[in-house]
Amino acid sequence: MKASFDENLLKMKPEKYHIIIGNRNIDVINEFIELTKESNFFIESYSLGKELLEAVLNSQPNMVILDVDFEDIDGIEICWEIRNNMSLPKSLIVFYSARNEDFTQISAYEAGADDFIKTPIRMRLLNAKLNALFRRIYFDDKDVNPIKKYGIIEIDEENLIVTKKGILINLSKKEIQILILLSSTPGKVFRRNSILKKIWGDKVIVGERNMDTHIKKLRKKIGKDHIITIRGIGYKFQF
Repeated sequence: MKASFDENLLKMKPEKYHIIIGNRNIDVINEFIELTKESNFFIESYSLGKELLEAVLNSQPNMVILDVDFEDIDGIEICWEIRNNMSLPKSLIVFYSARNEDFTQISAYEAGADDFIKTPIRMRLLNAKLNALFRRIYFDDKDVNPIKKYGIIEIDEENLIVTKKGILINLSKKEIQILILLSSTPGKVFRRNSILKKIWGDKVIVGERNMDTHIKKLRKKIGKDHIITIRGIGYKFQF
């Protein structure tokens, strides 16, 4: 049967994402709604696994929040059923449970879960996790163009591919990372210590000579006119 939760916890605001949550404990459902109310999700809840599965298949929500154990069916089995349904390619599946055994989490991930959130959890952390999952899956493709064009040079930041006049340039990972950083703001001078920090990080000790070697190789491959040395300061990208 459908769980009866405190409807005052779910305020009527414009919905952003549709979430179906299933848990045999109604208190857990109410707690989840309370923790996520600031994110303004539209939430349906069920205490029986089979009813939840039917609702998921009929309404195709953006996200399904599952318990590991239901009275009538196993949560891992529900996850398998959803993942085997080809009409639900983008439905995120997240387990929300106090169980923390490794084998349980492994089984959930093997069944196709996107995340396993152990309870109890703080409000801000839970909302950050859920919104991060939504950003990863449900973005507007029209607003995201991973291929940047700079004259005759094209940089595919998603696949780490660089071409010049349509010809693939064989760059190392570090060379591509440096190029992406410098080309992020053409004409801007990036200081040497800033490049070291952004590309290699604080925990890795790398000498400036090592960085200069990478930039020298990069300049040779894409053309010396594109990577400009600013003596005593750093480098900039131009096209």
